[in-house]
Amino acid sequence: MTERFTERVRQELARQPIADASTARAELTALLRFAGRLTIVGGAARRVEISVESTSGAVARRVYTLVQHRFGLRPELSVRLPDGLRASRSYRVRIDVGAVQVAEDLGIVDHEGRPVDAAPTGFTADVAAAFARGAMLGAGSLSSPERQPHAEIVATTVASAAALAVALTQLLGVVVRPTDEERPRVVIKSGERIGELLATLGAPQAFLEWDDQRLRRQLRSDATRLANADRANLRRSIEASATQVAAVERAVQTVGWDGLDDELRSIALARLANPDASLTELGELLDPPIGKSAVHRRLRRLEAIAAGSEGLSEGGPTDP
Repeated sequence: MTERFTERVRQELARQPIADASTARAELTALLRFAGRLTIVGGAARRVEISVESTSGAVARRVYTLVQHRFGLRPELSVRLPDGLRASRSYRVRIDVGAVQVAEDLGIVDHEGRPVDAAPTGFTADVAAAFARGAMLGAGSLSSPERQPHAEIVATTVASAAALAVALTQLLGVVVRPTDEERPRVVIKSGERIGELLATLGAPQAFLEWDDQRLRRQLRSDATRLANADRANLRRSIEASATQVAAVERAVQTVGWDGLDDELRSIALARLANPDASLTELGELLDPPIGKSAVHRRLRRLEAIAAGSEGLSEGGPTDP
């Protein structure tokens, strides 16, 4: 389920129109840094080769289209069928002719041909979205909408993970930090933020599916919490009612019905006849009706009598 949803997201992101040269460069840079391989063969005939391999045909097509759009080159596109080592089909985009130009333009190597680890920063909003889209296409995975929210993009270097965190922080308006682990990556576990990211990167259909399931999970969680609260309140109410019934019975045994004044006698009868009623309901059964606080005070006096305390006289303020 997770892989299928991730692939649907990739398919949708890969169909995004290429806005301009700067966003094309940012997206392609992220794709190569998160999912690409740079091969440099030294010697007199120094050669540079760039390749991207993915199990997603959408990712391969996107790399191919971006290279054509940015550099006017036609990379080599090949398909590897499943075999004893690979469980699924994989797609490979290889840039040989013009690879030096591509690598230098995207900041993957310097002008002397040496690999550059530092990834770009200082994004505009559009460039940040393009860079994050390329990273998601190249190395992202998302949980299926029915499961607990989890989005993860695995980086090849710490610098790439840090650059992605900067872009996501700018896009989402909250601080996103790469994991401080041996395997650099960026993880988002907020369902709301993941939905916002899908919409921002250009996957509206995936966003609608994701947000629908997120709201369903939230409603189920709220309903469960309220049901648990209701059960807890009911249990406490039942326990309190049982305590009050027992106190009324002990009070009557202690002083008899004639030993209770009219107010205590009426509430005692009401509680014994309606053991499951709430305090408010008990008050409404009396003639004249009284409020919840007055019911509570009378029951407390009965409990005091049951406990052997004074409680036979009004002692304190009378009920309203």
